[in-house]
Formats: sequence, structure tokens, C-alpha cells
Amino acid sequence: IILWSVRGFEMARIIVCGYMIRHPVAGNIMAYFQYILGLHRLGYQVAYVEESGWPSSCYDPIRKENGNDPSIGIQIVRRLMEYYRVDIPMCYFDRESGDIWGMDLTTMRRLMSEADLLLNVGGVCWLPDFLLCQRRALIDMDPFFTQIGCFSIEGVDEYQSYFSYGVNIGHDGCSIPTNGKEWLATVPPVVPDIWVKKSPCINSDKNAPFTPIAYWSAYGAVNYHKEQYGQKDLEFLRLVGLPGKTTQKLELALAGAGPKIIQQLEQAGWTVRCAGELSKDISTYKTYITGSRGEFTAAKNAYVKTKSGWFSDRSVCYLAAGRPVIMQDTGFSTWLPT
Repeated sequence: IILWSVRGFEMARIIVCGYMIRHPVAGNIMAYFQYILGLHRLGYQVAYVEESGWPSSCYDPIRKENGNDPSIGIQIVRRLMEYYRVDIPMCYFDRESGDIWGMDLTTMRRLMSEADLLLNVGGVCWLPDFLLCQRRALIDMDPFFTQIGCFSIEGVDEYQSYFSYGVNIGHDGCSIPTNGKEWLATVPPVVPDIWVKKSPCINSDKNAPFTPIAYWSAYGAVNYHKEQYGQKDLEFLRLVGLPGKTTQKLELALAGAGPKIIQQLEQAGWTVRCAGELSKDISTYKTYITGSRGEFTAAKNAYVKTKSGWFSDRSVCYLAAGRPVIMQDTGFSTWLPT
């Protein structure tokens, strides 16, 4: 979709809202940054806006602590933008204190009123000032959990367009409720040259492991209409015995898994690494993906159970790096060649 401004041939002004500053770990940042970099390279006038959302929402990946200070996240995101030569306005607003970083409130509101589109990626940001932008679109990254109201609750009815990585929503076989909205299919973007190794050959070492980078249980399971819908832990536990059935090396980079789970996986033959250490900076994260033989991963139980059609924003990075992806089918085989 090419957006042209009503001002004529000038490319549109787009505000991207996301969750990079509050949670500045590499995998999370890249899910949002590739929207910004891609739109910027296509010639659009891009600005980035993020708000605090809730108290103590800012994670410090060095100290592994949460607080209200966004300075670590701002520094990490600014360095990333400088590295890729993305010189755009960036703003962080603390809704509790009213403090603002990157610009003053008047400038932020002017950006909103002059923008052609506000693109809210993930829906974890919402300010009344967003209504100053006449055209607003929500991109749902977490199908099922968004539609039942776990996320994107604030301002959920204030968009003209709704998109979802759950590309099967509204189609036969997919049990995710639409709540009266038309969810348009979209997929995670990727900027390929981020992931291609500076080498004439992109083939990985055959002795390298297949690797997922995963959060074990994220925000836990939810009950909906007397049924439980869970996270990746439920699906990975079905695969615990896999290392005993193959000579291929299998490695799990995990966050959020307790000692008993790690011990269970290691006893079954998995190599387990700390996902936090691999995601604390972009360079280490990229090296881990490009140095893998491929990705082997389960999907969230809710994605599988609902036949959502979801595909991973991390898996597209493996694919862009020339790595195969072996992933549990969420219904994406209805639209993606496998």
C-alpha cells in the first residue's frame, strides 16, 4: 500500500507508535524498528512516539530492573537509529508525571495534527492526543490476546483501520472473535540487509544448532469461554523429547523459565541459553541468528489452538538471513508456501 499525501506528490507523514523504549531488548526492538526503517527508506516522513503505559514500565536490560526512567531505552533506540542513519523526530511521554523527552508537548501535538497516518504497532500505546491525527490504524501483533481484550484496550474503537498478524481472523476455521471489526491481514516486515552476513556465502555451518529465542510463558495463560489459551511453554513441553530423536543440535535461548524447566530440558538433550544475554544488544542478537543453522520453534498455544495464521516477527529475520525456519503451524500454511 503506497500512501500519498493530500498535499500532492509529497510522501505522507507517518507517526509510528511502539514499545521499543520501555522494553529495549533486541528481539522486541527489531519487531518495531523494521517498520520505522522500512517506511523511512521508502521515502515517508516518519516520527516515532511512545508513552509510558503503566507505572514502572521501563525495563533496564543491564540491571534487569523495572522503573520509570526511560533514559536507557532512549539511548539504545537512538544509537540504533544513528547506526542505520534514520534521522527522525522521536518522543517519549510519561503519562503519570507529564514529563516528555525528545520534544515539547506543543511540538508533539503539532506532529499529530499534521500527520497523514498514525500507525499504532502492537497497540500498547494510547494518548488522547492521538485523536489529533485524522487517520489511525492499529496493527495487532498478538492475535487472540488482542481481540479478547488483554491488550490494545485503550482507544480500541478509535481507529479507521485494523490489521492483524492473525491473517485467518474472520475466515472459516479460525476461532478468534472479530468483535465486529474487519481485521485486515498483514505480516511482519523485514529489512533484509540487516540480516545478511557480509560474506559471499550465506550457508550456515552444518554443525551449528537450530535455535529459537523465546519467552517461556510470557504473561501466562488466559481463560476464555471456559477454555484455557496458553503461551509457548505448553507447546514446547510437547517437544521435550525431540533431541533424543535426531542427531541435529537443538538449542533453546529462553527467558522466563525456572530452574526446574531448564533442568528438564537439559536432561532431555537440549542446550539451554539465557535469551536475555543474547538480546541485550542488537549486535549479539544478530550474530546469534545469522550463526544458527536455522530456527526451530513452537508457537503460542493460543495461536495454534485458534488456527490464527500467525507468523513470527523473529522468523522473518531468520529467513532474511538465509536460514530455514521449522515452526509449528498456526494455520499459516493456508497462505504461506511451506
